[in-house]
Amino acid sequence: MRSVTLRISAFGPYAGEVTLDFQKLGRSGLYLITGDTGAGKATIFDAITYALYGEASGQNREPNMFRSKYADPSTPTEVELEFEYGGKTYHVKRNPDYEIQKKRGTGLTKKKADAELIFPDGSVLAKRREVDEAIVRDIMGIDRDQFLQIAMIAQGDFLKLLLAPTDERKGIFRKLFNTDLFRVLQDRLKKGAGDLSAECKALRDQANGSIKGIQYEDDDILSIEGKKAKDGKLPIGDVLVLLDQLIRQDTARIELLENERSELNTQLEAANGIIGQLDVKEETAASLKKKEEQLKEAQQRYETAKKATDQPIDVQR
Repeated sequence: MRSVTLRISAFGPYAGEVTLDFQKLGRSGLYLITGDTGAGKATIFDAITYALYGEASGQNREPNMFRSKYADPSTPTEVELEFEYGGKTYHVKRNPDYEIQKKRGTGLTKKKADAELIFPDGSVLAKRREVDEAIVRDIMGIDRDQFLQIAMIAQGDFLKLLLAPTDERKGIFRKLFNTDLFRVLQDRLKKGAGDLSAECKALRDQANGSIKGIQYEDDDILSIEGKKAKDGKLPIGDVLVLLDQLIRQDTARIELLENERSELNTQLEAANGIIGQLDVKEETAASLKKKEEQLKEAQQRYETAKKATDQPIDVQR
């Protein structure tokens, strides 16, 4: 922020209207305000701070104290500041609560505190709250306290900045140098690192659970490495090598068992063929036995019939 002109009216020790043209001081560098005690140095600070934020620059001065006791009752108390920010020019005007002579009749009337902000495009805000929010949020990006610490440092206040807590200094410098984007990036990276750490832990726990489930024969040569893996004493690289060996070993065993099963299936088929042949023989033998019994019965009937045929016939009868 660079002050362009400051108009003060019936403000502090200034009974009348005074305009300060800061353009005569140039457009670069710092402004050093010096003078004897009581010369009005703090009033200039107060006027600029009040114009922007509606408050004094010091802790012991309130806006209702700004009305000059030397001012004529008809002279308004107000501050008007023209300033540049981001290459754009703004105008802000404020007045505190004070009593002023009535325009009609005699006596005094109360003038309520008010504010007005004119943007570079000519648009106007005429409510104090809207003006306050626009200056802090949309234009300056810093509040009154931060402004006093980085833009307009009174006697002894620079030391306060140097001695301020770390978090407070970080906030001031972050806004001063517009590094909030880096803070956001840092927070995102920190969150991402935390998420990845949690994911790695979950995968590590899952891997440890899988390692605990490794199976092997007690008399297997790989059982020694397997026990180390289950006890967490084997590096993950060696665990992978062990798993590869166990898989190869199990694959070979499975292949051997498949061959044995195939051979047993062949033998079973042959046995079933033999059993089938035996069944046929048994059926044939049973049928033959039955035929023999039938033949025997037929032979007996034949013998009986033959005997009956061979006997002489008695004609006389």
